[in-house]
Amino acid sequence: MDRKNKRTFLVVNADDLGRDTSVNAAIEKARRMGILNSASIMAGGEAFEEAVELVRSLPGLSVGLHATFCDGRAVLPHSVIPDITDERGFFEKNPAKAGIRYWSGRKTLAGQLEAEIEAQFDRLQEAGIRPAHVDSHHHLHAHPVLFGLLCRAADRRGVRWLRMPPGPLGPIRSFDRLFAWARRGHEWAAFKALELFNARRARAMGFRFANTYGLSHTGRVREDYLLGLMLHIKGPVAEVFLHPDLSTPGGTRELDAAVSEKVKRLARSCSITLAGFKDVPDMV
Repeated sequence: MDRKNKRTFLVVNADDLGRDTSVNAAIEKARRMGILNSASIMAGGEAFEEAVELVRSLPGLSVGLHATFCDGRAVLPHSVIPDITDERGFFEKNPAKAGIRYWSGRKTLAGQLEAEIEAQFDRLQEAGIRPAHVDSHHHLHAHPVLFGLLCRAADRRGVRWLRMPPGPLGPIRSFDRLFAWARRGHEWAAFKALELFNARRARAMGFRFANTYGLSHTGRVREDYLLGLMLHIKGPVAEVFLHPDLSTPGGTRELDAAVSEKVKRLARSCSITLAGFKDVPDMV
């Protein structure tokens, strides 16, 4: 991309806000000291209330819903959605197993899934948060059964930005060794196939997508990755999603990358405007 003639709005988003206190603390630091300008909140997270207070203390932070259908707690009680949660109110932990369950039970589970999606949006609304975007834990919203349900709920709430997980393939090739790229390339191809299926109906509903970067890099985003990524980012709107977390080595590395002085200087020197989804003009 010719940086002299084109400017990209870059959304640097942290997933999992509200999951626990260590994630919340890492996101706060990345916002106050780094390039983070957006976060996706888990409505059923154990530290959701703390996350709401954090959002209130960070004016300008753009917030979206991190819809959860696996590896987390539901908002509704088990008695209301008994076929998609266990007795403790948790979804299936493994995203692949959850996806198989939702597909095999697509005719009988849709009502419970729709109710949970509405409950997650409702919890944000009750907390005074109007989401500017929507994505999901482990990108499970790309699932053919879940995608339409989530789009309809988001549309009713006026949400216009939706994550399409795969993004351009170039950065995955550039930053991975050959043996690792082969495995991650399969993941990219699977999500790309889902994107081809989902994007047309989402565009028909008026949703917008950024060029997305971060697939297959959870816990692996380092300073050198972000510095190299600045050379690959394509506009007009791009999203880099991170998973900062003070309790894990990978999460700490991602936090360090987000607050890197080198990364901040390069972002300022390139034709990049750091912005949350709520700040991107409609005409872009």
